[in-house]
Formats: sequence, structure tokens, C-alpha cells
Amino acid sequence: MQDAGLNPVQLAGRIGCTPRSVEGWIAGDHTPYAPTRHQLSDVLKVDEMTLFPEAARHLLKTGPDREVRHVYLHNREVPLTVWRKLIGEASHDIAISAFDFYFLWELIPGLSEILRAKAGDGCQIRFILGVPADQLVQADEQTTETPLKLSTRIEQTRYVLEPLRDIVGVRETPLGYGRSVFRGDNEALAWMWPHGIWGGDFPVFHLQRRQDGGVFDQMAVRHIEALWRDATPVWPEPEQPPPAAQPPVP
Repeated sequence: MQDAGLNPVQLAGRIGCTPRSVEGWIAGDHTPYAPTRHQLSDVLKVDEMTLFPEAARHLLKTGPDREVRHVYLHNREVPLTVWRKLIGEASHDIAISAFDFYFLWELIPGLSEILRAKAGDGCQIRFILGVPADQLVQADEQTTETPLKLSTRIEQTRYVLEPLRDIVGVRETPLGYGRSVFRGDNEALAWMWPHGIWGGDFPVFHLQRRQDGGVFDQMAVRHIEALWRDATPVWPEPEQPPPAAQPPVP
């Protein structure tokens, strides 16, 4: 905290808890739950295992699963702070592959302005959508029987992206059906679509890149890059910054 220039009151305000809780963690009276430990690690820029070695001893991961930062049973449970950090703190690469994602404009105020500013700073920004008329989309609509149809959600996503077509790349393909990935630099949120289940009930994996060729690289890099190559531009594409070099493993 001293290195970060924060006192207990300031740190409490950054992570949404009480100063008394922070003082209890400092004194070693108790250990915060996993989501709060993750927030503290981000704010203080110190590894979680260094901050709370007793908790980390029971949670130590040495294999590929160490890139799975957190799992949410329903995607509506992902905290707003996670979504906003994923996009807001990305500096070199934002890549999203999902059949629809217009909801991001509801979660992140001023998202279009944020993306335009990042593009101006050299951030590469790409989106991969579903194809509204594809047979997979029609099958999904018949199975879920929701009034807000998937094809409508895809069209709505196109609508919010259209004003940004001069600074972002937008392509479409049915090949990403059932696998949504939202990547910002070294972090990503990813989920699969259980058949016949409304979107809010999808489990979500919060991934953070910690090794070469791991789960993050497979799901959030190789998958997206392969889809991008096979997808069709929705509009003429603006000149994008050259692909960023793979960031070092944190």
C-alpha cells in the first residue's frame, strides 16, 4: 500500500469495501474472499500469493489451470469492474468474437468514445459477429424461443458499431457459434453456449495469460485469429495498426 501511495481509506474506496476490512487484512485477523484478493492484486500491482500466502497455499496452481483466474456460473454475475477493466485498461489489442455483444454499450458508459480514443493511440480493435440469416442462428431462435431473437441482437450490435466503422475492423462468420471470447491485452472473458439456454445463464471463464501456448493462447488468441482470417468484412475495413507482438508472460 505504501508503494502504491494508498492508505486504508483510499484502498477501501478503490475496491468497494470498508477501511475496517482493510485494517483487518493488514493485521492478519482474516483473509478476503477470492474476488476481493484479485481486486487487491490488480490495484496494488502485487501478486496475490505475495499478499496472502496462507490463502494461496491452498489455491496454488502449477498447470494450465493457473490461467483460469475466476469462473462465474452465470455471465450476468461478472462484475462491472471486470468488464470495464478488460476494455478500459487494454492498450495494444482489443479483439471480440461473439455473435452479439451490444450489451457492452450498456455496461461501459461512453464505450464508443473510449474505443475511438484507444484507436487513436494505436490500439488494434477488431470485432467478429455472427451472420443474422445463418441456419445456426435460426436454430438457436427456435430452441430458446425468446422474443429478443439472436438475429435481432446481431443487427443491434451492427447498429452500435456502424459509427465506428472508420476506426475498427468488423467481420462476420457463423464459425464462432457457441464460443464467445472478449480479449483485452493479456486478459479475456470466454464462454460456451449450452444449447437451449438463454444467454444470461452461460458460465464464464475469466482468463489471464501466464504462459506461452496455454489455455489463454488457445482460446483467446488462436481461436480469434483463425476466425478473423476466415471471416468476411461487414464494411470496407479501415487501416489498422500492425498486429501487436505477443505480450510477454506476466
